[in-house]
Amino acid sequence: MNERARLTTDISLSAQAGAEIFEDYERHYEEGLALVVEGIGARYGVS
Repeated sequence: MNERARLTTDISLSAQAGAEIFEDYERHYEEGLALVVEGIGARYGVS
């Protein structure tokens, strides 16, 4: 068990999400940023 999972065992959802969120951080960051930018564009009609 990695350190993050060990420290969050009493918060099971956090422990489960931690590996998904923090593995391949660069890819997840880019995906998240694209979602935010696309959402802003959709909201304000910018393409």
